Amino acid sequence: MRQLLKESRSLLLIGLPALLLACGDSGSPSATVAGNYTAIVFVTTPTGGSARNELQAGSTLALNLNSNGTTSGHLHIAANGSNPVFDADMAGTWSLQGNVVEITQAADTFVRDIVLTVQRVGNAVSLIGDQVFSGTRINLTVARG
Repeated sequence: MRQLLKESRSLLLIGLPALLLACGDSGSPSATVAGNYTAIVFVTTPTGGSARNELQAGSTLALNLNSNGTTSGHLHIAANGSNPVFDADMAGTWSLQGNVVEITQAADTFVRDIVLTVQRVGNAVSLIGDQVFSGTRINLTVARG
């Protein structure tokens, strides 16, 4: 009986670290937010102007939050009146502070300044932002695909 307990304890001591390493930190809040996101709502409204559905106009945003804390992806904003087409690389870093994703990147876009709040519905994760920049309200929802 004693030998069986020793063997069980030895297996536990050997197996537990391996089990913990296999699990990684997938339960951490950052790991549960990491993934590839695509804009499903992207509306701009200048003060005193009309709302423009950027997705219908041809704009896109793909934002990848990699589990190592880096970002990648692409922002494309379709031309509008005297504003030409705008494209930007989403390369940078991200972090999770409470339920807010903070993006740091070299590209000078609203993405690095907008407050993106995590919304979870079941297993679905979305990031939602609604803010005014230079007189234009940006309403954005990106969903993990």
